[in-house]
Amino acid sequence: MKILVYGAGVIGSIYSAKLFEAGLDVTLLARGKRYDCLKQKGVIINDILGEKQNITKIPLTQQLKPTEFYDLIIVTVRLDQLDSAVSSLKQNTVCPTIMFMLNNPDNTQQLTKEFPDKKIILGFPGAGGTYNNDQIDYVQIKEQKTTIGDIDGNISNLTKNIKTLLEKAGFKVALSSNMQAWLTTHAVFVACAAAAIIKENGDSVQLGKNKKTVQVMVKSINEGFKACKELGMPISPANLKTIFMIIPQWFSVWYWQKAMQGKTGTLAMAPHANTAKKEMQLLATKVLDIVHSSSVATPTLDSLLTTFIKLE
Repeated sequence: MKILVYGAGVIGSIYSAKLFEAGLDVTLLARGKRYDCLKQKGVIINDILGEKQNITKIPLTQQLKPTEFYDLIIVTVRLDQLDSAVSSLKQNTVCPTIMFMLNNPDNTQQLTKEFPDKKIILGFPGAGGTYNNDQIDYVQIKEQKTTIGDIDGNISNLTKNIKTLLEKAGFKVALSSNMQAWLTTHAVFVACAAAAIIKENGDSVQLGKNKKTVQVMVKSINEGFKACKELGMPISPANLKTIFMIIPQWFSVWYWQKAMQGKTGTLAMAPHANTAKKEMQLLATKVLDIVHSSSVATPTLDSLLTTFIKLE
């Protein structure tokens, strides 16, 4: 299978490097200074938990040409870059399958309209990281597998094959028959967590030490999940449903105080909240629109996200 990873940020770099190392035919699309850096030094990723650095000379490109063929395009851009990526991808007439692997809670049906002749798969990464000069320090998040599923709710043989390829590259992968609901649930979680981190000066360790702010975060996510549930969305994955809706709130607060001070907070969450603040604010806006379409009151979530959106 010939694969193009569209976007050379943290996620695109991690997934392209590991897929390439697994022996797959992978090309990475990068632009500007990032392209120049990768061309000179290769993709450098460092598994913090495994203490293993890999330098990979992945084939690079700066654009997707209209008649250039790939069996699969994996899109790993930020939400605020999605419109630009879609405009570029629409110029290609021959690639049959696109997997969008990013925060995208509310416009999946629009993707079907934009690409009526292509197979669309939705996904979300199970890894996170941060730039350390030209190297990317990353972790695979134990609590969150890479999750993928067909946009129409089916689990096709192609999607199962992609799961196998990702597993070959060392990722733990889950299949979902309702990625729209999965992405919406996750958006509520990520937007509230990012807002709480930024509220504490972008420092997840500081957030973990501030029980009051963690309580606000936990309560906000609980309210958001209740709104999603009323709208008919299953809360998934199960671990998020458990930690925010089933177990006592005091335990959830304790858990997240610990997590924000550990690798989950410092490496997987805080760097993205800080470097992709515009994306997180856009995501927060979308989350407010979604929860406000329900009849569930979300006063804590409203206050947290509205304050976050207004920040310069």
